[in-house]
Amino acid sequence: WYVGYLEKGKNVYFFATNIDIRNEKDPVARLELTRRCFKDLAVL
Repeated sequence: WYVGYLEKGKNVYFFATNIDIRNEKDPVARLELTRRCFKDLAVL
């Protein structure tokens, strides 16, 4: 799990990303997936 929140201005966005860890690259993918989602939502 990658769980947390992001503050932007007066808004707070909570998130929880869960993917199966099957190899050593998956934890990094979890972070990148979360960032990509926030970018798609124009939060980042």
